[in-house]
Amino acid sequence: MTTNQLTIGSLFSGIGGLDVAAERAFNGRVAWHCEIEPHARKVLQARWPDATLHDDVRTLTKDSVLDSLANTSIPGVWMEAEMGRGGWFKKLDEQKVAEAVRMYERGMSCAPIAEFFGVSRAAMHSLLSRRTTMRPQRRSGKDNHFYRGSEAHDPAQNLAEKAIQRGVLVNPQVCEECGASYRFKDGRTAIQAHHDDYNKPLDVRWLCQKCHHEWHKHNTAIAKEVPAEAPQIDVICGGFP
Repeated sequence: MTTNQLTIGSLFSGIGGLDVAAERAFNGRVAWHCEIEPHARKVLQARWPDATLHDDVRTLTKDSVLDSLANTSIPGVWMEAEMGRGGWFKKLDEQKVAEAVRMYERGMSCAPIAEFFGVSRAAMHSLLSRRTTMRPQRRSGKDNHFYRGSEAHDPAQNLAEKAIQRGVLVNPQVCEECGASYRFKDGRTAIQAHHDDYNKPLDVRWLCQKCHHEWHKHNTAIAKEVPAEAPQIDVICGGFP
């Protein structure tokens, strides 16, 4: 028996006899069932109220399985997944998914959003396309959804800089704390984008350099959470069709 709890998917589930055995044998939790018979479905719903119940194996697809994982309330099962090498996945919870959608709807493209959350551009496009209306992709260079730019040294600041370049964020040229408005000798503005929370790169406050440094002297911004990695489905079990 393994020590880590595994995630289980169940085909032709019946009333879940094999699923009970699988949970005990693998120290796991069933995330979804697939069963068409009405009485058996009632038994499954009663025994596994937190698992998603699919009704027909002929309509069970990769997307429907991902959606069932996204909607599950089972602790430890991620809200959104992206296939990587070796069958591993990146974890994005509800808050991260909502923030990704919000960033896209405010005008950011897939590439910097995917880079910020550490998933592939294809996965981010798939995530967004199921939750919002996608813009036309007739763009070139850095404006393309799948532009492969350089690695961000500081993800939140890097994405905020791109948002400024695209006009998504507009520098008011006035400090929100002291009202100062000036430039350095080399022509650069002294008003800088400041983050209280690095998980929300488009939520900035505009501070002059002095106020910016003063804030960081006495405060610590909320650090960016790193998505955890976990396998999507560890075990598939099932009865006879």
